[in-house]
Amino acid sequence: MPDDLSTRVERLEESERRAWAAIENLADRQSSMDDALATVADSLARLAEAQIETDALIERLSREADARSRETDARFRETDARIRETDARIEERGRQLDARIENLVSAIGEFLRSTKTPN
Repeated sequence: MPDDLSTRVERLEESERRAWAAIENLADRQSSMDDALATVADSLARLAEAQIETDALIERLSREADARSRETDARFRETDARIRETDARIEERGRQLDARIENLVSAIGEFLRSTKTPN
């Protein structure tokens, strides 16, 4: 029986060594996981900061684009108004020119009738 007891003790001691080795291995892995988790947390924090900066940039660019769009619309309306004014002036000058031509033709006709000698 002493051999059995000695063998059992040796097996228990070997199991204990393996258990401590496994615990040390798990502790090393836990440390590695903690390091990886810290790296992931840092990356997420940098990503969140970058997202905030990107959102701010998008907001600024959107406001600038809206301002340019409003400016472009205002210029378009102003140009359209000028075109309409120019068209109205051209139309008025055309009527004035037509009237002058009509008066001139009438005056020439009267002149020719008045200078026409009877045969």
